[in-house]
Amino acid sequence: MLRPVLSVLAVALALAGAPGEIRAQPAGPIALLPLDADARLEIYGQPVASEIARALVAGGVDVVVVGPRMLVPDRAKLIVDGTIRSEKTAVVLTIRVRNPSDGTVLQTLISAAPTLANIDRAAAELSARVLPFVRDKLVALAAQPAPAGPLREPIAPTQPGASARPAIKPVLVGVGVGASASATVEPLRAALAIAAPAWVLEHERPATVVDAAALARATATKTVAESAADRALGFEILAYRVIPGIVPLARARVRVRIAGSSAIVFDRIVVTDTVVGDRAMSAAALAERVAREVLAIAHPHVRRQVVG
Repeated sequence: MLRPVLSVLAVALALAGAPGEIRAQPAGPIALLPLDADARLEIYGQPVASEIARALVAGGVDVVVVGPRMLVPDRAKLIVDGTIRSEKTAVVLTIRVRNPSDGTVLQTLISAAPTLANIDRAAAELSARVLPFVRDKLVALAAQPAPAGPLREPIAPTQPGASARPAIKPVLVGVGVGASASATVEPLRAALAIAAPAWVLEHERPATVVDAAALARATATKTVAESAADRALGFEILAYRVIPGIVPLARARVRVRIAGSSAIVFDRIVVTDTVVGDRAMSAAALAERVAREVLAIAHPHVRRQVVG
């Protein structure tokens, strides 16, 4: 899986403007789809999309992550999708920015990695290039007058007498770090930032990635009420300890908070047992395993409150 790329966020924040700078507001959210990939590269589709999502969110763009079997939300102003392909000796990442009304490709961006080990750098480079184009396009759309009629024709039911599919509301997802946590939690934060939206997508709910601070106890319900979502799922990593060795071990403490538009419906600390890694396992792979354990412990509560 992808390692956290701090340079992506640094570039994104720099492009977002200095503190206090007044910028035109974007027109609305974009829909981000997992990247299509060759069979052996399929596992990289969602992680690459998550890296791009984090950079876009850091740059002030509202992102709705859409699963492969979901409809693009009607409120989406742009669609970002792409491919991962093996071409001779390189792995090529292609990102498209499209008009959701007719599918027209507005921009195509390409980055190549010489090996799979460099795919995170290619994703970083693409993220830094996608952000300014998407943000400028959204600002331009916001400046356009509202259309006189609907942009899209309503989708007719597939069977006589059948009703149209109701809109599926997104779930806000934020992953942050507790104030007293040490810098050693970063691998788990990066892994959980990928695993949590993917969990939501597996249960056929769109996931909107947001800043974890917006899902703090004092602000979570307000954040949900002011969004198009009906639930928010926040993770605050309090501690993450790794015992290195030929077979590494790890433990984590993570606060899991689920909020609706009027109340906090779940707020507890999840504590994992000791997670045993594989022989010579990398720090990123161990963190991914711990992230899955955190979600497994929280699964019954998250499923009941988020999936329904």
